[in-house]
Amino acid sequence: MPTIDQTVNSYESSIEDAINGFQQDVEELEEEGLSTTEILGIIAAIDFSTYFVESLRFSTAINSFMATTEDILVDLPSFGRANEIQLVVLQTLQRQGIQGVTRQVSNVMQNAMVSGLNSGLKGDELKNIMRTAVRTNTPRIENTIYTMLGDYRRAVVGAMAIDLPEDTLYRYVGPDDEKNRPICRTYLSNDPLTLEEIRQVKSDGFEHAGGHRCRHYWEPINV
Repeated sequence: MPTIDQTVNSYESSIEDAINGFQQDVEELEEEGLSTTEILGIIAAIDFSTYFVESLRFSTAINSFMATTEDILVDLPSFGRANEIQLVVLQTLQRQGIQGVTRQVSNVMQNAMVSGLNSGLKGDELKNIMRTAVRTNTPRIENTIYTMLGDYRRAVVGAMAIDLPEDTLYRYVGPDDEKNRPICRTYLSNDPLTLEEIRQVKSDGFEHAGGHRCRHYWEPINV
């Protein structure tokens, strides 16, 4: 079962593999005798799903991400009345989210390749311009994936907890270390808390805990 760290590493590896594969494909077109103009026309007509997801195997990273959402479901304690439709909707949104991230990364690579070819770049120069473009023009992939999976875990908890009594107490689950934000230290030192008390500290604290890339989530006790 992939961990969140492994999922992040898988995605970042897929970006590097895609950059290498994209450059190699362009090089093969050049070796076949196609002009820069002809190659640019092919790049402009690329179908996202067929080329980037299938040919350049971004599907591996997407599937690893989705496998992690399944593991999160397995690892969470079962309580409340979350139904299958709610969980399917949450997973569908996760798939759409990671596909959206992938589409953004692919679009940046595509534009960088066009820019590089128009500037006469070759080989490693093309790969470097794509790497730089991804780093510059997309959010940090690591933070994005951590945040998406953390919010997903908390959304599943929220779906299961929706019919629990208002006086239900929740404990703050996650590490207690030097990486924690002040808000997370506050929650850890004061739990268990009711939903109302959680929101008094931070209005979206139940849904998003400490914020982006937060490693914590809420779990009801005595349920």
